Amino acid sequence: MADFDWKSALQAVAPGLASAFGGPLVGAAVKVIGDKLLGNPNASQADVEEALSGGLSGEQVVALREAENTFKLEMERIDAQRDQASLADAQNARQQTVALAQAGSNIAWAPVVISTIITLGFFACVVLLFVIDRAWDERQANLLNTLFGGLLLGFGQVCNYWLGSSAGSKRSGDAVRKLAEIRAAK
Repeated sequence: MADFDWKSALQAVAPGLASAFGGPLVGAAVKVIGDKLLGNPNASQADVEEALSGGLSGEQVVALREAENTFKLEMERIDAQRDQASLADAQNARQQTVALAQAGSNIAWAPVVISTIITLGFFACVVLLFVIDRAWDERQANLLNTLFGGLLLGFGQVCNYWLGSSAGSKRSGDAVRKLAEIRAAK
C-alpha cells in the first residue's frame, strides 16, 4: 500500500476536509480528522497523514465522513457567529444614534447628514453620466467615473443602514437550514 494516494481518497470520502487540508483551515481539518479517525484531537498533521497513507478501512471511511459532518457543522457555527456579530454591530450603531437623539445631541444628525450627502451625490453623478448629453474629456470622465464608483458603494451602505440588509438575513437563514439538514442526515 505504499502507492496509496491518501489525498485522492480523502477528496473522494470527505471533499470539504480535503480542501481545508490544503488551505488555511488545515489546523481545523487536522483536529477534526485526528479526533474522529485517531481518537486524538491533538494529533499532528504528520500523525493524520501517516494514518491516511496506510489505506482506508471501512471504519476509517465512516470516521472520515463523520469528521466531514463535524467540520461542516463547525464552519456553519463560525459563520453564524460572524453573522450575529455583524448584526449586533449594526444594532449597536442604531441604538447609539437613538441614544444621542434622546440626549439632544447634534451628533445624532450625523447619519442623516452623511446619508443625504451620499444620496444627493449619487443621483447627481447618475444625472451627469447618464442623463446630460455632454462630451467629457478623458480626465473629467475618469474622475466622474471614480466618484460614481465610490458613491455607488456608499449609496448601498446608506440603503443597508436605513432599510436593513437582506444579504445578512439570507446568510443566517441558509446557515440554519444547512445545520438542520446536517443534523437530519445523522
